Amino acid sequence: MSPGFLLALTLASIVGLLFHSLFGQRLWQLPAYWAIAVIGFLGGELVSGLVGADLLRIGTVPVIEGLTGALLALGIGWLLTTPAPPRSRRRIAETRRVATLRQRRGRVG
Repeated sequence: MSPGFLLALTLASIVGLLFHSLFGQRLWQLPAYWAIAVIGFLGGELVSGLVGADLLRIGTVPVIEGLTGALLALGIGWLLTTPAPPRSRRRIAETRRVATLRQRRGRVG
């Protein structure tokens, strides 16, 4: 493996694991966030090469662009993998009460 690829993989791994330590809620999200970070970092590198942007480069690795791609991908991954908050009992009771009232109105009218 080339040193540039190993550096990119290491930086993406650090970002993915730090993201999980800050925002992860379940253990199964750990490998998902790692993979998302690696894919996002490599995507950021690809976009950097296509656009020609070069903010901070270490060897052959565009660091800023790769980190930006990883963070964008992790943000989208977080939205897709975070479970919805549980509904409160009060809201469930309110929903049932409204449904019961609608049923009663339907029978009467």
